Amino acid sequence: MNWINGIEEALEARESQQKRLLMIFKGNGDWCPWCNKLDALLDESPALEEYLETEGILAGKIGIPRKPDDAEGIRERFGITGIPFIVFYADDGRLEGTTEFIDGGDAQSYVDWIESVDSSGL
Repeated sequence: MNWINGIEEALEARESQQKRLLMIFKGNGDWCPWCNKLDALLDESPALEEYLETEGILAGKIGIPRKPDDAEGIRERFGITGIPFIVFYADDGRLEGTTEFIDGGDAQSYVDWIESVDSSGL
């Protein structure tokens, strides 16, 4: 899976390719324990990556700084209430849904969440 690492790169890819986009905002580095836990969950199972590839969904893992160091205003721009923070966009750029870490979940939980917010199949 080729995860996109930049915000603008991910948004531009979504627009130019007219594809759905999943962006995972996480701590830049290893300072965020919940982000590390999410990475471990996703490393344990290929369910999310396989789903994204099968469905042709673009995916980004975006490292963001700690709140006091967020000079670019990333949290405000994307409505980030905590990290990790997951954002899903439709192929036309509409925001379909957001979530944070799914307590007690696994990689399949994030697939299930995407399916619950994705309106492309309607």
